Amino acid sequence: MRPKLLLLCLSPLLVPWSIAAQPRHQITPRQAHRIVVLVAGHDNIDLSDTHVQINSMDLSAEFAPGFYSFIIIRESTSPGPDETLRRYAVSQRTGDVWEMTLCTHYNFPELTRLQHIFSGRTTANASELAAQGKLLGCSVAPAGNPAL
Repeated sequence: MRPKLLLLCLSPLLVPWSIAAQPRHQITPRQAHRIVVLVAGHDNIDLSDTHVQINSMDLSAEFAPGFYSFIIIRESTSPGPDETLRRYAVSQRTGDVWEMTLCTHYNFPELTRLQHIFSGRTTANASELAAQGKLLGCSVAPAGNPAL
């Protein structure tokens, strides 16, 4: 059989393999929310408290381009302002999570597993993390807090 004819005959069999081997390129808002729930638990935030809420900050547009952004607040039980507990940014491409106020990048085994399931990727490299931090206005490299 000629090589071109063999390739033509086998190409329908190869297409599903090549599609399956490609990583997904963007996580969904729902997946980002699940990631934030995991990270909030890691930060010892009690989401079962009826006064604690997770809200999207991406109302009419992305709060931080390329990221899903969430705020966790504790509603005040007395007159006064609510308390902001955390502001998380989740990379739409990788699922990497940053606390925007503290410029903290999170990296722990359960998070890594969930990121891989949702994005099909392994952890981001140092230059990707530096670029993410810069997009979020963080001037400190994440290398100082890899175990968070």
